Amino acid sequence: MRDFVLIKTPIKTYNCPRYLISVYHEHVYPILPYISETGSSPPESCIFGQMVNFGAVLLGVIMYIRYRQVDFVLTAGSIALKRTWNEMSFWCGNLICFGVTLVGNFQQTNASWMHFGGAFLTFGGTAVLFIIQTRIGFALRRFYIRFPRYGVGNKMMYFRVFLTIFYNTLFIMMCVCAVISVDHFTGLDYKLWTNEHGGYSIHLASTLSEWLLVLVLMLYVLTVSKEFKSLEYQEIKFLNKNVDRNCIECC
Repeated sequence: MRDFVLIKTPIKTYNCPRYLISVYHEHVYPILPYISETGSSPPESCIFGQMVNFGAVLLGVIMYIRYRQVDFVLTAGSIALKRTWNEMSFWCGNLICFGVTLVGNFQQTNASWMHFGGAFLTFGGTAVLFIIQTRIGFALRRFYIRFPRYGVGNKMMYFRVFLTIFYNTLFIMMCVCAVISVDHFTGLDYKLWTNEHGGYSIHLASTLSEWLLVLVLMLYVLTVSKEFKSLEYQEIKFLNKNVDRNCIECC
């Protein structure tokens, strides 16, 4: 009877969040699973992959906008900062986006090494990116004094320092607890890890750290939103190389 219900109603479950779908199909243990574990098996893996790819594109756009914003200030000579910092931030952001796509398209159950490699690029790269962006933010304070309308104050700067330290601490905690908990695991399926399988409390510390990492990432991105208002988007222009521009001007 249970098999009949699972086959009959999968389409309806697509309207629910990915987490609820994975719990409904008993693909994960409902208490604080790893984020990627809720997208390891179909049908939720399809939703997870699509959402992660879309998020990677948005993150790439955000990183490019930030790069151009800092580049404009550097070109104007308004701050004392080497361009290397901005370039490192841009390429680090690209690695993070690439890691995000690996996490979404190479599930833990299908290609574990690619998946974990993408996760390390994503979370580890973000830890480095926060350090770089915090350094850039302090360099921009001189520019924000001249243009306070689009700048952020000292409180926001030190809040970013707190987020950077907190994020790096969570990243180390997640990795260390994950390695320790695996050594104590006695079950058959990591996605169905319960208190009966050993190392469960350490496992929860690792999974909780991962969820908090994503929350901190979103908070950090939000702190830059005011600064983005100093930029103005202009329509992209296309020119036809096969048409003589002088003839068009004459007409």
